Amino acid sequence: MDNNKLLDRLQKLQAVFAEKESELTSLDREIGDGDHGVNMKRGFNAVKENVKDGSTQEILKQTGMTLMRSIGGASGPLYGFSFVKMSEAAKDEIDKENLKQLLDIFDQTVSSKGKVTGGEKTMYDVISKAVQVLEESGGLKLDDLQNLADDTEDMMATKGRAAYFKEKSKGTIDPGAQSAVYILSAFDLEEE
Repeated sequence: MDNNKLLDRLQKLQAVFAEKESELTSLDREIGDGDHGVNMKRGFNAVKENVKDGSTQEILKQTGMTLMRSIGGASGPLYGFSFVKMSEAAKDEIDKENLKQLLDIFDQTVSSKGKVTGGEKTMYDVISKAVQVLEESGGLKLDDLQNLADDTEDMMATKGRAAYFKEKSKGTIDPGAQSAVYILSAFDLEEE
């Protein structure tokens, strides 16, 4: 995936989050404060508006900085800082090996910044298994990633705002896990 394809994929997330805004908001109303859909839509509207060109590294960094400025709550810093960190290891042409590196950085960044380990009903439950999905299926297919988000439905939240809901957090997919599905699928090398 070269810089042009990466830019195209990241800009297309604007349409994805516009379409999925109500779904994410609905999930977040169940176990959060109901603003995840609006925040993600705002963030990727800003990406489409502000990230125009550059090298693969510059596009990732610009995307990260834009997300940090425009997404509220914990998601902005977690997604934004992850993109900035990934920009430091990205090659001009992202191949499968480089993508594994980037996913590892995404994993480590969210884990350390969000102080999460997995199984806590967060975006990390999808992000932490992305390399495994890539190795098993050769890509980051939406369906495979969606299965990871679906797994959060039966978890009890122990981190973030959802943790206040304790047992009542069960029965709802984590909104952050759901938004991570859409972001990660943009990095599917097999999709044309």
